[in-house]
Amino acid sequence: MDKYIGVDIGGTKMLMLAEYEGDTFTKKVPTGNKSTKEYLKNEIETFIKGLPFQPEGIGVAIPGLVEQNNRVLVSDVLPGINGMDSSCLKNMANKVVFINDVKAALVKEAGAVENNIALAVVMVGTGIAAGMKQNGHFINGSKGWSGELGGIPIPTEAGIRTLDELASGAAILKTAKMDADALKQKLKEGDRSACKVVEQAGKFLGIGLATIIQLLNPEKLVIGGGTLQYEGYLESAIRQAEESAFPELWNVCTIEKAQEAQFMVALGARMFAYDS
Repeated sequence: MDKYIGVDIGGTKMLMLAEYEGDTFTKKVPTGNKSTKEYLKNEIETFIKGLPFQPEGIGVAIPGLVEQNNRVLVSDVLPGINGMDSSCLKNMANKVVFINDVKAALVKEAGAVENNIALAVVMVGTGIAAGMKQNGHFINGSKGWSGELGGIPIPTEAGIRTLDELASGAAILKTAKMDADALKQKLKEGDRSACKVVEQAGKFLGIGLATIIQLLNPEKLVIGGGTLQYEGYLESAIRQAEESAFPELWNVCTIEKAQEAQFMVALGARMFAYDS
């Protein structure tokens, strides 16, 4: 896969990754809900100019709905890229493909298991999404938009809320009223208020995990994303998922934390571009 690049566009950062003749090249730049197509395009172009080769292909992972592997239909976390088309990067490589970010993570994880394994991946970052692959095929839905786990409605005392609003990284920081570094420090110090916010968010994620287990009956469930950095979050989620899921379905599902969480989406996007 030399001369292929993977790009992971996230709600707070964009990671670009390339490997060539045994060397790995990476670069991160900040993003946000005001990021534009032009900004992302310019940053990708700058990264490519610094590489010792001209790319043959680029795989771009998108946090949102992707149409026909070449167009962003809608992205809630990055509204500025809505309508972005792969043709805007065509001058940078012969092949440019777009893929949903969770499906990119799924491509990466599926490469390490047998095709007949019912594999599900849940990514928890600014938002939450899921994907599943079995017998070498994505479970896509009618338009390829399956897996918007963060949009599932959950009843609360304050009314119906989505899982994104209750358990995502953005939701945690909003409830905690602090940034990620400050929250991690509070958790390290054992601050009760901070721990309660993270534990509660984890419980809601656990409901989402149980939903995936109940509906799709995966044999393996891999969880990744930046929100796992918060101490106690994943543990709370797994406890709640076990409590909420049918024992028979829970017992046949192995849950793992992603081993290459930082790079899994970019690597998967790169693999997808190479195989497309």
